[in-house]
Amino acid sequence: MDCRHLLAPAAAGLLLVAGARVRAEDAGAARIMHVTGGDFPALVMVVPGDHAAHGPDATPACDRIRARRADELPPGWRTRVARVELDCEDTLADDDQRTLTAVTARAVLHPDRVQLAGQPVSEVRLMDSQRWGDHQYVLAAPFPTAGAVIRRFVEDTCLARTLAEESPATACTMQATDDGFYLPSSDAGGIWIHADPDDAARILYVEAWAD
Repeated sequence: MDCRHLLAPAAAGLLLVAGARVRAEDAGAARIMHVTGGDFPALVMVVPGDHAAHGPDATPACDRIRARRADELPPGWRTRVARVELDCEDTLADDDQRTLTAVTARAVLHPDRVQLAGQPVSEVRLMDSQRWGDHQYVLAAPFPTAGAVIRRFVEDTCLARTLAEESPATACTMQATDDGFYLPSSDAGGIWIHADPDDAARILYVEAWAD
């Protein structure tokens, strides 16, 4: 018997399965991810040092911090991030008493893959140090037309949380600022919404804190 006649249908079946898997992965990558704030992806990682066996370093310097590769990003983000850019600086704190490591990571997203409150997200920006943090979603929408939509989304999300915790609902009303809206979340920080100062066609959704 010629085994080739038996192998041909099996090979064809494997090709069909592989093709279906590729199509499923493409469809999954094309689906829109809906972010809500407070769910920023980790964009950097710490490279173990020579002293790693003695425990992790609480404040690693820039020489041990690098941007994550696509396959190292959290699930869901791997097919939505086009590239990650990293800038890191080791400097002195304002009081000159200790070294301050300031990390700025920026993820450029594929178009039409991520949304916040129905608005397209084009970038993720994470700025961190030992004394402050500033995490941003950059929305590809102008503030005059979409600012109120984002504000309502933040207030509704806050209200749902406070009702579950039986907290005063008045704490969820965003305050008007010179260039947008602000909702305090603690004594150290809160949520800001305002136009991107570098591009009037974009909105910044910001969660920040400082000691």
